[in-house]
Amino acid sequence: MVVLKKLIFAPFFLLLFGLLIYQIDPLLKSYDFIFSLSITTFISLLFLSFLIFLASFLFVLFVAFSLNWKIVLPVEILASILPMLFLPTPLGLVFTAGVLISLLLTFITLENSMKTYLTFQPGAILGPSIRYLCSFLILAISITYFLSVNKLIQENGFQIPDSLIDAILKFTPQTSLPIDLTNNLIQQTVKDQLQNFLKPYLGFVPAVLAILLFFTLQSLTSLINLLIYPLLWITFLILEKSGFISFTTEMRPVKKMVI
Repeated sequence: MVVLKKLIFAPFFLLLFGLLIYQIDPLLKSYDFIFSLSITTFISLLFLSFLIFLASFLFVLFVAFSLNWKIVLPVEILASILPMLFLPTPLGLVFTAGVLISLLLTFITLENSMKTYLTFQPGAILGPSIRYLCSFLILAISITYFLSVNKLIQENGFQIPDSLIDAILKFTPQTSLPIDLTNNLIQQTVKDQLQNFLKPYLGFVPAVLAILLFFTLQSLTSLINLLIYPLLWITFLILEKSGFISFTTEMRPVKKMVI
């Protein structure tokens, strides 16, 4: 029964993490979404950020309940293998390494916190680990995205998405453009000018796109992380009321200097 309690959150973590990897796969095949201002793209990135949060939340709970290398390490290895099932081999290996390092660091820091606390406060003890793991995973995603986009641009070149051109034209005074040109010709003219401007800097484009992705996901998860403390409070309240966990109060001797 004790072993079952230690493993209770592992299947949910693996399920959410698998779904997260599945959502990342199409992300690595294009850079158009970075320039998109549509509500659909925003919802997709928000959903991805929510999956990152939930996977981090469940893994930290799993570690907090197990605190045993023999239990945690196999789950970490299994989770790190999942990217190789969904992503192309080179990218899958890179993301696998990033995931494994992230999970190991989270376990090490959280194990120390769980063994040294005086009063159990879920938010103070588990909250930082959840936030750090979110950032670690976003960093791993961004590095993998950089490698994917870099290969994509080297093979096919870089083309500014039409959605970005349309957004630029919306804020451009029409009087500044030749009136006799059609909209399609105007779009192509602006696109050619931007392509020529960016041509000397194409080597920096993958890094810039990866940084934009990192800060976008980091910003969204930072907002979602506001749910950490109420969710932890509700989770442990339910677990305590259901008898799944219990708390004890210890009286410890204190050494004080007296003059």
